[in-house]
Amino acid sequence: MIQHPASHVNICQLFFIMMMSKKSLAEETKAEHQTKVRKQIQTKILPAERFYDAENYHQKYLLRNHPDLYESLNLTDEQLIKSHVAARINGYLGNYGRKADFEEESKKFGLNEDQIDYIMDNIRK
Repeated sequence: MIQHPASHVNICQLFFIMMMSKKSLAEETKAEHQTKVRKQIQTKILPAERFYDAENYHQKYLLRNHPDLYESLNLTDEQLIKSHVAARINGYLGNYGRKADFEEESKKFGLNEDQIDYIMDNIRK
């Protein structure tokens, strides 16, 4: 447990795994990273017991910051949560991908030219 310097709140770093078969991979990755840093890694690896979706306004937050694009997708809140395309667009809008990758991948998304152009204009890489 560490204490956040600005707020005097204790923070416990946790990594939850959905499948126990992934636990050894998580532990190996942690051990490998430990060889690269001096400080002892305190992150605990635990099985996930329940998963709760975030509140709707947190879902695809970066996409929601582009209201015209978001509205043009015509997704309900439930569809937005489950949409692979919305997740990918959200990532690209957060600059977690390159324009060249989006250009190739967008062919499978069923987007119109205006939507594609808008997203391309908003990807920095």
